[in-house]
Amino acid sequence: MFAGYDPAEGKGAVKPPIYLTSTFIFPNAATGAQHMESAYGVEGVEAPEQPGYIYSRLANPTVVGAEQRLAAWDESEDAAFFASGMAAISTTLLAWSGADRPVWFCPPLYGGTEHFLREVLPGMGVQVVELNGLGDLDAVLEREGRRPGLVYLETPANPTMQQHRIASAAEWAKRHSTEDHPVLTVVDNTFLGPILQRPLEHGADLLVYSATKYLGGHSDLIAGAVSGRAVAMQRVKEFRSFLGGTLDPNTAWMLGRSMETLHVRVERQQAHAEEVLAFLRTHPAVASLQSAWPVDCDAETAAIAAEQTRGGGSMIAFEVKGGRPEAFAFLDALKHFKLAVSLGSVESLAEHPASMTHAGVPADVKAATGITEGLIRLSIGLEHPQDLIADLDQALKVAVPAQTA
Repeated sequence: MFAGYDPAEGKGAVKPPIYLTSTFIFPNAATGAQHMESAYGVEGVEAPEQPGYIYSRLANPTVVGAEQRLAAWDESEDAAFFASGMAAISTTLLAWSGADRPVWFCPPLYGGTEHFLREVLPGMGVQVVELNGLGDLDAVLEREGRRPGLVYLETPANPTMQQHRIASAAEWAKRHSTEDHPVLTVVDNTFLGPILQRPLEHGADLLVYSATKYLGGHSDLIAGAVSGRAVAMQRVKEFRSFLGGTLDPNTAWMLGRSMETLHVRVERQQAHAEEVLAFLRTHPAVASLQSAWPVDCDAETAAIAAEQTRGGGSMIAFEVKGGRPEAFAFLDALKHFKLAVSLGSVESLAEHPASMTHAGVPADVKAATGITEGLIRLSIGLEHPQDLIADLDQALKVAVPAQTA
């Protein structure tokens, strides 16, 4: 909870100071030169004996403290915060892909990630390959004739909650890695986070987060994060410095504060989601329901969940009987749930993935991955679960009266 800050370093203040500075003073010219030449990787220059700060785009004490706290939660070797989740994701992909390092991914993904993979990276000369599942890795390698630079997973997937066995991707990547061509396993861990899922323990190299969500958890900041093995993080941090996506100190301080209550919030949100799920599973207006809880999964996915998760979390996807008109009527009738994109906050949110978070995903991809016109995504917060259930019930009666009369 309190990693990354020693009160003795802050004149005894129980909370860390916010270092609102753009630049840092060097004690002398020689030290400044050594720091700068080392930061830019000038050949033959040794790293300074005493670490120091140069410029807040490169590193800032408030940001570093928050990063150490995230690394402690993840039990990772290093972590980095970014100005947004997409800054974290795009920087990681740019750092570890290239003309000779294709990206392989399993859909579905968050809409912004899908767009970056399908529309942006190919225009930069990076081959992007979509997998039907991790069982296709060997067949795709035989078909493509060259190894990927990284295998990218989102598990549970946004918004339809598919789960992928992280160890399968990691074991395959290690078998096909060489010193000159490492194959990385990158996992978007936003939906469950470090409390409920720990991909590094299953062989992943890097985790990416929209830190806006559970890590921040109060709908009052925008941030992203990457966490993982030091050798992989070094390149991510280099790209962050030159792409300029570093987080600001104010937001870093807020993230440090929020991570102190991360486990309490996640555990309570999960408990509330369990009650909401029990209600939705038998509701006559619900055509189908998906969650990361084993009871809502097929046998294969339930086995994956049992192996790599510590709980089903508080994200729910369900399909209203009908289609877009019924889904919109349901959303417009909600009183306690907030109609908004995002997730993982103290308030409960509801949205329509097909027209909102995944609006830019091609129609055929949405159809293939279960993002239907009737699909609703819920993020369960800290309100009383019976209030949430009552709200869902009345809104479903408005949207699908024939099924709920």
